[in-house]
Amino acid sequence: MSYFTLLFWFINAFFALFCAPLLAALHPTSATDINDKQCRLDVFHLFKNDQKQYESKLQLAMITDKLHRQRYIAIKADINHPSGFENISYYRSGQPIEIFTANWRKNGNKHSVTRLVMLGGASDKQAFDVFTKLVEQDNGHFEIKTSGNRYRFNAEKQDLTDFFSCIQQREK
Repeated sequence: MSYFTLLFWFINAFFALFCAPLLAALHPTSATDINDKQCRLDVFHLFKNDQKQYESKLQLAMITDKLHRQRYIAIKADINHPSGFENISYYRSGQPIEIFTANWRKNGNKHSVTRLVMLGGASDKQAFDVFTKLVEQDNGHFEIKTSGNRYRFNAEKQDLTDFFSCIQQREK
């Protein structure tokens, strides 16, 4: 067996044992839904469950609705998330930048949902404007902190480009 054959075999074995399982487990960290009615960017916080499979523990959606002229930030969490008011901090480099308020409600037996407003405010549009500006400045890599939990988000570059292009088209 030649040196190159042995090296080739070793590289293939290494890839099969260590790299292929990682590639198979990759999940999207963001998604867009862009059409003539809305611009929507969903960003997912992923974690590994007990079966070593990735799940979304928290989903954040930035939504503009052309039909109803709305824009808001919606968040979906698992059903065990406590109901009621909670402050959510937007973090950059480990420091809080902005604080939002959420009023969590149960959505049947599926999950808990909320919309963000600025701390002390009542406008989801204002929260959308501030939040999306922060996400754009941070290139989709940001962290939010709720009562004792931190969630990191990493939006795909193409999803960010598509979403912000859609918003700019709507503003014209």
